[in-house]
Amino acid sequence: MRGALNFVIIVVSTAVLGGLAMLTALTPGLTERFFIWARIWAWVITAWCGVKVRGSLPASEAGVDWTRPYVYMSNHQSHFDIPCIYRVVPANIRFLTKKELRMIPIFGWALWAAGYVFIDRKKREDAFASIARAAEDFKRKRHAIVVFPEGTRSPDGMLQSFKKGGFHLAIEAGAKIIPIGVTGTTKVLPKHALFVRPGDVMVRVGAPIDASKFRRNDKDDLAKLQGEVRAAIETLTRDG
Repeated sequence: MRGALNFVIIVVSTAVLGGLAMLTALTPGLTERFFIWARIWAWVITAWCGVKVRGSLPASEAGVDWTRPYVYMSNHQSHFDIPCIYRVVPANIRFLTKKELRMIPIFGWALWAAGYVFIDRKKREDAFASIARAAEDFKRKRHAIVVFPEGTRSPDGMLQSFKKGGFHLAIEAGAKIIPIGVTGTTKVLPKHALFVRPGDVMVRVGAPIDASKFRRNDKDDLAKLQGEVRAAIETLTRDG
């Protein structure tokens, strides 16, 4: 019964707050206020569902300026990763996400209005074209973006192999990558589950990794960057 009520609250709050966020994002000069509604949405659904979110940010010596654009890369355990990341990361972040979400009434429209990047994972050429556009938008609009390099949710919480797209984006844009490790969301909302369970989630944010030091179209450099980010995420999830 509680799980069903949680589901209803998530749907209603997403529709109401998503509508407000969409209107804000479409209003000239107010686009960045979309993220106020995004954070309210994240607080509402996590608090109502009994999900306690704790966070850890990098030390000041890491030199992170939350107003600057970064490419954030996180492991992906659950749909609930998104509100939990919004709860912790103090930046206006957009997600690189599958194109199917754009079709969801209100929710998908709000994401589109806010400048989220949609990827067609089924068509390789279209996916790379979307990554190239995202890199250009990153350089031109200076928007921070979150990438799940695994490409899809882990079925068991273990870190899966990484896709190359997000790394091409970071190198092309000359960006710094900030690794994120999320733990606990697998138990809160497992893959293919419908109802959210109460639980504890930890979101740990690491120090930046400079992707501009790696060369484009160099397989060895790409592998090194992937390995460095993977090691950082593994450490963050292990410590979480």
